[in-house]
Amino acid sequence: MPRIIRVGGSSSETSWHEVLKDLRADDVLMLGPGFYYLPQGLTLTDITIKGTGSVPEATTIYGYLSVSEDSRYVTLENLCINTNTDNNCLSVPAETDGYLTLRNCQVKGYNTDTAAIAINGKATIELYSTKIIGGSVSMYASADFRLEMNDSEIDYPSDKFCALALEGHGTAIINNSRVHGSINTFDKTNAELDLNNSEVDYVLLHGQTWMNMLNTTVKAKDDACLYLSDDSWSNIVHCKFNGGIYIDKKTHTIIQNSVINRMVVINEAKVTMNNSVVIAHADFQDTADCEATRVTFMGNMDYEYFLALNGAVRLKGHDLVLHPNGAELAVQDDAKLNANILPDHKNDNLNVECDKRPNVYILGMHWTAKKK
Repeated sequence: MPRIIRVGGSSSETSWHEVLKDLRADDVLMLGPGFYYLPQGLTLTDITIKGTGSVPEATTIYGYLSVSEDSRYVTLENLCINTNTDNNCLSVPAETDGYLTLRNCQVKGYNTDTAAIAINGKATIELYSTKIIGGSVSMYASADFRLEMNDSEIDYPSDKFCALALEGHGTAIINNSRVHGSINTFDKTNAELDLNNSEVDYVLLHGQTWMNMLNTTVKAKDDACLYLSDDSWSNIVHCKFNGGIYIDKKTHTIIQNSVINRMVVINEAKVTMNNSVVIAHADFQDTADCEATRVTFMGNMDYEYFLALNGAVRLKGHDLVLHPNGAELAVQDDAKLNANILPDHKNDNLNVECDKRPNVYILGMHWTAKKK
């Protein structure tokens, strides 16, 4: 039968050390405000721990927690988990098949490459109104995971390590959340990533990753704030990219109703674009293929070309809007451009630098062919 155990400083409550000696499955620990020390860590099985303070930091566990191999669930509420050693704050071993749920919690990592939350087993991880600081949330190669992150935050900006690492097999659903740092998948990843109404600094996808991105802002201004590679498939709707997107290898990408500062598409990548804007520069190389409908390609003085096609690229455009703003269009090597342009009083005269004039067909705008 489940027990409700109140732990705190009152003489009528059980002390922390006494509770640790007699933990049982399905216990509910109600921790009063204060500091609770676990210098040797603690392994949890089928247990709920709730802080009763006004904020998570009022009830702080100093140490680290792990889920046992035979645990069905562990639930933490209104707590702060602060590891003061180089350990995972929370870990799930490879043999586990269960749930790890955090509600209104704060998890403080050690600001090293050691993950704050480390998942190796089969697990459903639920993060609700939770903040992870100074460490990553990492699904490792042996993980079979389902991550649900709602109204939460990972604050781990790093040039060396990712904030959310998705390896192994599973699904990650990120809703109304912020990731200060990068979301990464890897060569052996086989996963679905859903990003909805969220903010993230970087998204870097490898392996077999299917991504759905909706109403999301990728904030970094680097050339590859979004990097898509390997066999990833992406469906991007109503998103904003403050920096560049880089699309590589055999990827398939659909971009709709989005704003992109600049983009590079190379190798065998296939891109379909609708109702979107590229603000500064678009570059298609190798055998990349793009079909663009009602897309605006713009330029600025930072780039010689506002739109560049090289190699054996094919770009088919329907109802495009072109605003060179002093830049030029390049169709080089065996690349081909076939596009009709919407009438627009803002259209500039267009200079097209091309190696083979028959490879350029532009209808609806005056253009002039020139050699480099």
